[in-house]
Amino acid sequence: MHLHLDSEAAKVVTPPARRAASSTAWRRALRALGLACGLAGCATLPGPDIAAKAAPALPSEALTADVVLIGEVHDNAAQHRLRLGWLESLAAARPVVLALEQFDSDRQADLDRALAADAAGRTGDAAARARRVAEAAGFDFRSWNWAHYGPVVELALRRRLPLVAANLSRRETSAVARGQPDAASAAEPSGWSAGDRQTLEESIRAGHCNLLPASRIAPMAAAQRARDARMADAVAEARRRTGLPVVLLAGNGHVRRDIGVPRYLADRRPQDRLLSIGLLEENGGPAPADFHRAEFTAAAPRDDPCGSLKKPAGPLPLPR
Repeated sequence: MHLHLDSEAAKVVTPPARRAASSTAWRRALRALGLACGLAGCATLPGPDIAAKAAPALPSEALTADVVLIGEVHDNAAQHRLRLGWLESLAAARPVVLALEQFDSDRQADLDRALAADAAGRTGDAAARARRVAEAAGFDFRSWNWAHYGPVVELALRRRLPLVAANLSRRETSAVARGQPDAASAAEPSGWSAGDRQTLEESIRAGHCNLLPASRIAPMAAAQRARDARMADAVAEARRRTGLPVVLLAGNGHVRRDIGVPRYLADRRPQDRLLSIGLLEENGGPAPADFHRAEFTAAAPRDDPCGSLKKPAGPLPLPR
């Protein structure tokens, strides 16, 4: 199952009265979905931990790449455990920058101040320190499961690794979905073709159980591209500023080498060696060929989201 509820564009074209009437029903469906990756921030719900198979080793190419992009299905606890182990291995081998989709790039200054304050004081246990940093940087605890991302922030504090806020903000994403992108967001990467456009739109359509009206697909695709461009900008700036390898943590759709962040990084940092790793579920989703490397885990236990969405009471509201 590869599902995303990218609903900012849906909100743009939906009258307020109809949104209000259907909000409760759709919010219930969004909660059932678990990995609802909203255009302005991915709304997730945790599933119970599932037993991990023998953990695959960190791909050796990750130790020499300039940029490593590691994907996720947002509510899959096994994938988060696997990736955290990989990050520990990477950080033990060499200093890296950690860039996260879960922090908005317009809060980077807040994140930097919080990291500096933590380094100066270092009061409290690791979990409390990580949460303070996240709160100061505007982490959305309602939309993201902190249990999955808190350990990554703790690792950064323990190893004194730079943290980068990589995502496009909710406000900016909404503007793109309404047809008001800035020049950088509007630009397509070099070589972007009609086939690439179709692939992205088909991914968005499939990620919504093929239930979205056709009119919503293009705004969502534009917003998805804008987010990928912003993440590429954040990674490129971190490379320029620190000279260190950068690890981007983001949903699988963002780290796809054919239509995701790597396409924009090829323009911004053509000299860098990129490695995209998809963390996929065994029951479907992007193809392994969409990444340089791919690893599979069992699917996280969750209700069938498509079953909740087949007979909606009204149009999609923006996920919380």
